[in-house]
Order: sequence, then structure tokens, then C-alpha cells
Amino acid sequence: MIRLDESHIWEKLSSPYGNSEVIPSLIHELSKTLNKRIADELIWEHIYHQGSVYENTLATIPHLLKIIEASDNIEFNFDVIASLGVVLIYLDNILELEQIFEEDNLDEKEKNRIQIAFMDSIEKFRSLVNRYSHNTEILDEETKRFYLIAFLVSIKRHKEAEIFKTFNINDEYIFVCLNCEEETFLWNEENVLNAYSRDPTTNKNQEKLRIDLNESNINLEWLEKPIDAMNINSLKPLIQYFKGNINCHSCNKKHNIFKGIMNSI
Repeated sequence: MIRLDESHIWEKLSSPYGNSEVIPSLIHELSKTLNKRIADELIWEHIYHQGSVYENTLATIPHLLKIIEASDNIEFNFDVIASLGVVLIYLDNILELEQIFEEDNLDEKEKNRIQIAFMDSIEKFRSLVNRYSHNTEILDEETKRFYLIAFLVSIKRHKEAEIFKTFNINDEYIFVCLNCEEETFLWNEENVLNAYSRDPTTNKNQEKLRIDLNESNINLEWLEKPIDAMNINSLKPLIQYFKGNINCHSCNKKHNIFKGIMNSI
């Protein structure tokens, strides 16, 4: 792990603003205060900006997880773990780690130290997610869905986690036909997932498309279990629709709903 006092390394790390040298002081302050504002600044402005990750992302995450391990502030820990779940969606294999080091400012020894510490931190992340997943009763529905992202990342379901990031409000999902790529709009209307061929916001007078429930043989046990364990009531009613099938309104080919949502990502 890159130490906080190794400023000569931090200042070389790529970042959205070219100012990774400020990160050690922010990490130090965060470790003393557990201030959510500082955590948000670190994560959303410095190491994950507009959907991009950087060299400083890999160097910072081990320090953030170290802070969580030492903290007994459950609310703070939940917030940071959930936030890191979003960041880690896009860091799911070694090849991606190699591609992050594009600017060639670091020597091989420095790169290896960052990569090894980051890979070790992934195991720590999985352990922390599992530990706190038993205390989600203190969270509201929106935060539970946010935490589900971290859980799915922890079990290496990165693309599935991206579904719940993209459709995080849980009011609409997009199905993309696996045959012709035509979109179908899935609207969550009072815990019923209704399907429409056109966007209902601009096409209000249209017939609903038929979803055949429980027809497919897709296994979503890996999703149902955490939703039940965390008691995510806003997602429980949708599982039967995710398992269902629909005929594409364009090509008439039948596909599983969840696979079509996956195809939209």
C-alpha cells in the first residue's frame, strides 16, 4: 500500500483534475473525523468522477477500507461501503487494472505495490460487505438498493450490479431484445412491472404488453437471497417479473425479462 507520506508517488497518480497529491491529507482528516462530506469528496470528485476510475482510485481504496475496519460508526461504514460498491463495478478483472496505468508516470515497483494492495483490499471489501449485510434493518429502501450493488459486486456479479446502479430509482427498467435490439419499456407501477412498446411518459394511451410470469427457467436465487436477507421490499415484488418472459413487440421473439434488462447495460 502506498503510504500517505509518499507524496512523490501520490503526485504522479492520474486523477480527474491532476491533483492526487491532496488525497493523503483528505484520507488523514477522514480517519480522524469520519466526516461524510470528506468521504464524498474523496470518492465522487477525486477517485471516481463521471463514471471513470484512475490510478489514484486503486491507491486510495485500501486506505478507505482500513478506515472502515477501524470505525464503529455503522452509518458512516454503510455509506462508504455502498459508495465503493459503485466504484468497483468497473474494476472486475486484472486486464482493467493494467489499462488504468496509461500515463506511464510510475515505475514497475510502484505499479506493483498499488496493484497488490488493491487486490488485497478486494478481499477485505467482500468481508466487510458480508459483515454489514446482517445489519441493513437500519437502512431505508433506497439505501438498501444502493447496498445491494455492493453485495453483488462482492460476489462478482458486476454487470448485474450495474443494473441496479443504472435503474437505481426502481421506477423504470429497459428491456433490449436479444434478437433485434429493440427496446421495451418496463414501468414499475405500484409494484407491478408493466411493459410498453413506447416510452409511457410521451405515449400515455397505449396497450400494455403481456409478460408471462414464471415461464422461463432462469435461476435468480443469487439475487433473491440478498433481497430477502436485507428485506428490500421495493424489489421483492419485481422478482416474479424478472423471471418472466416477453415477446418482443418488434420481432416477436420470446426472451426472459432479466436477460433483456442485462442486454440494456
